[in-house]
Amino acid sequence: MALFGNKETKEEKQLRLQQEMLEKYHLTDLPEDLSADVASIVKDLTGMETIEASVALRGNADSLMTAYQRALIAQNWIIIRLLNKIYMEK
Repeated sequence: MALFGNKETKEEKQLRLQQEMLEKYHLTDLPEDLSADVASIVKDLTGMETIEASVALRGNADSLMTAYQRALIAQNWIIIRLLNKIYMEK
């Protein structure tokens, strides 16, 4: 019996947070060609808590801004692909 209860691993916590974010934004039924990209973005965004903690300790926000910008760029590529798909269906 563990002293502090059931302790989840870092990977389990990451997967749980990713699933919660996907459910929160109703992204669980995405097409397969987009699911990998969205999973990557969600992974980046859920990993921000470590970066935010280091920014709070060191006061350097550059790494945090870079991570958010990387996620935004990935989101833009998804939007461009979806818009292109809509355009081609006309």
